[in-house]
Amino acid sequence: MAPAIIALEGMPMDSMISECLRRSAWVALLWSLCTVAQAQSGCTPTAVTPGTPDQDICYGPAAWREPTLGGIWLQQRFDFYRAPGANADAPAPLIVWAHPNGSSKAIAPGSAAEAVLLKPALDAGFSFASVEFRHPVVNRIEADSPTNPGVPHHDLARALQFIRANAVALGIDRRNVFVVGGSRGTLSLWTVLQGDMAIPTSPDPVARQSTRANAAFAYNAQTTYDGREFADLFLVEADRAAFKASWQAQHPKYAQYGSAIQSVTSDDPPVKLRYDQAFIGRLVTQQELASVDYVHYPDYGLALCAAYQLAVGHGGRCTAEGDPRFATMAEAYRGYVDFFKAHLRGRPAPVLPAVLSPPAAPERLRMPRTPGR
Repeated sequence: MAPAIIALEGMPMDSMISECLRRSAWVALLWSLCTVAQAQSGCTPTAVTPGTPDQDICYGPAAWREPTLGGIWLQQRFDFYRAPGANADAPAPLIVWAHPNGSSKAIAPGSAAEAVLLKPALDAGFSFASVEFRHPVVNRIEADSPTNPGVPHHDLARALQFIRANAVALGIDRRNVFVVGGSRGTLSLWTVLQGDMAIPTSPDPVARQSTRANAAFAYNAQTTYDGREFADLFLVEADRAAFKASWQAQHPKYAQYGSAIQSVTSDDPPVKLRYDQAFIGRLVTQQELASVDYVHYPDYGLALCAAYQLAVGHGGRCTAEGDPRFATMAEAYRGYVDFFKAHLRGRPAPVLPAVLSPPAAPERLRMPRTPGR
């Protein structure tokens, strides 16, 4: 810095100011380029050890520009909030939070997310992890793997595995892991309804960990990412072909998108779903569809519960509620920790009030699973 100051000595004041601005612009540009290069390289996941900060823990190497946040660079990281007293000798159950579009993993002090999601979890003795992740539709241009290009599904699965692999250092009870998400974040629901992605023989200790959860709570959940399935489930027959053609044109990689509905099996965990619209409960025209929130279509919940009914033989493991009162965050997630407490393993479960079952699904939703989907 000193040589730069000396080089400016003797200049007229206006020339000195111009030169300083020029040099400042170059410094800003170089800083920006360095920041981008650093973001593009992602982070390097390493084992959690005593003294590791609880914020911005790296669980994977991917970095990407996030379109819902103005194109800023994000990385595969999570923020960890340890339950009071949790350690290797007294491990705590864990809640993993996945945020909606337009948000990041950051939970600001005094925010609704802190009051509604984080504080109730910590007060009940749960540790809490807030994860940054890519989404199969929102981030479809991002590479996932050579066999599944441009459709990243597995970030939350890897985060679950990384946390379990570091359970001792984090003071986490591997038996008691729960997921909660809203909108985009209900990728967590898709994740835990897949077959366990653990590879027991892998040389990677993270890959050997389970991706399953005790229970899932989902708000405005997209229970399928396949628009063709959406048309078959919810639209009148006359409008399905046009809807599918339009949707496929907009999503050329549609064949790789997933469906929680098609993934349900008899051993899947209990789920609780809430939507901020009343259930429709019948097939609709494409014109009618324009008057509701298609992305958060409430009957997504009925369709998933119908799949549970077929797989399990009863409706007790999937409940769904649709009501405009859930438009506020406080109402949408009210009681979510109590729902998780009822599904703790190896711990006494509290007595909870009765949970309302969803309205009966319309006949069109009571459909057998399509082979190969």
